[in-house]
Amino acid sequence: MVTIEVVQGEALAEVGEFYRTMRYGGGVSEADLTLAAKVDGRLAGAVRLCHEGGVIVLRGMQVDPAFQRKGIGHFLLTQCIPYLDRGRAYCLPCAQLVEFYLQGGFVLTPPDALPPFLAARLARYVSKGQRVLGMQRLGSG
Repeated sequence: MVTIEVVQGEALAEVGEFYRTMRYGGGVSEADLTLAAKVDGRLAGAVRLCHEGGVIVLRGMQVDPAFQRKGIGHFLLTQCIPYLDRGRAYCLPCAQLVEFYLQGGFVLTPPDALPPFLAARLARYVSKGQRVLGMQRLGSG
């Protein structure tokens, strides 16, 4: 059974280790809202919602390869929606994940329509050869 929990305090260390295992370098912070998906008590996925520059940025959506293609990422994304609905939100996904984020209400956004700090981040990723795109989601609140 999959459960989603908000991770805080000392429990963030487990998510940090999970991210290192997944080779995600973004880290974790108390300032972010971190959600973790667990399967029978085992950490299977995580995502961070970060308040940056007056907007919400969905970052660090990672699912353990052993649990991919089982709906865990989709479940994590749907659990983010109440938080994303609070305002304008953005993400910078790999190109192959655009369809996934479209399911969560994100739409493709050209770099010049991103907040400047995200446009700069996107440019850094692209300069390193990463196939990353900008997306935004308009909240209902």
